[in-house]
Amino acid sequence: MASLSAREMAYQTLRSRIITMELKPGDPLNDRELAEELGISRTPMREALLMLNLARMVDIKPQSGTHVAPINLRLMEMEQFARFTLEKEILNHRLRGHVTPQQEAEYRRNIEDYRVLEADLTQPDRPTRLLELDNAFHRRSFELIGMAAHYDYMLASLQHVERIRKFSLQTEENKSVCATHTAILEALLHGSPDDVSEALESHLSRYKQSVAQARSIHPEYFIDE
Repeated sequence: MASLSAREMAYQTLRSRIITMELKPGDPLNDRELAEELGISRTPMREALLMLNLARMVDIKPQSGTHVAPINLRLMEMEQFARFTLEKEILNHRLRGHVTPQQEAEYRRNIEDYRVLEADLTQPDRPTRLLELDNAFHRRSFELIGMAAHYDYMLASLQHVERIRKFSLQTEENKSVCATHTAILEALLHGSPDDVSEALESHLSRYKQSVAQARSIHPEYFIDE
């Protein structure tokens, strides 16, 4: 059990560092050094790296070693389509038209918290906290119908989408989050199924702006395979 706990801890730690771009595509990963840093043995660290390799976040090649994998745009499109399909189903068929005034207020408080944090560049851990607020907005819909675990499972499976979200905090896409979240909420409160779908698609498709901008600066971070 201790070995499993160490493996999971190593996996989650490295996954987080890769998603937040603390570890960038192409960076080497030395299992001995990483194990020492985390205070675990090399076996669970190697197992964690194998898990990340299966998730296509790490490349393990006998001749060249272990490195952070590039962001796979084909897999990212697949992940984003799956996310949109599930979230649209939740919003339209479980929640639209059933948001209470108290729940509406909670949504709006989340949007305002994001707005305040986004405007204050001096806040510590700002990028991570912005991502957490964004996730909290989307998770709320799942929470309200008793499916929070489904959202957590979905988010854990979004390997390549989550990585590009780090770039979005440095682009104009980030400045649209409050407006697009508000549009989703208004569609939930007063709109049709088409309104909800269009608002959600508009929000989730904005990552393409981040891809274009990031790729123009760091083409080596991406592959299309």
